[in-house]
Amino acid sequence: MSDKRGSTRRRFLQMAAATALIPLLNIPSRPARADALPALETTDPTAIALFYRKTQEDAKSVDGFQEGRKCSNCALYAASNSGCALFPGKAVEAEGWCKAWVPKPA
Repeated sequence: MSDKRGSTRRRFLQMAAATALIPLLNIPSRPARADALPALETTDPTAIALFYRKTQEDAKSVDGFQEGRKCSNCALYAASNSGCALFPGKAVEAEGWCKAWVPKPA
C-alpha cells in the first residue's frame, strides 16, 4: 500500500511543479504589434557614439561614410516600425546613416 501512496504523491508533486512553471514561460498569445516608435534624436548618447545622421547628406561629412549605406538597407533596421536593433524603442529615418551599418543577408 505504501508504494501506491508514494507514487501518487510523487505524481502530484510533479504536476504541481509543472503547473507552477507555466506563468514563467510568458508565451505571447498573439503576434507583436508594430506600434509607432518615437524618433531617435541625434542628441541621444548612443546616436552620438555611432555618428547617427538622419540623412545621407548630413552623413557625408563623417569619416567612414560610404554612399548607399543607409538604414533602409541595413540588417539591423526593422521596416515594420522603422526601428533599429541598436536603438531600442526609437525609430530611425530610412535614409539615415550610422557607423554600425551591416549589409542585409543575400
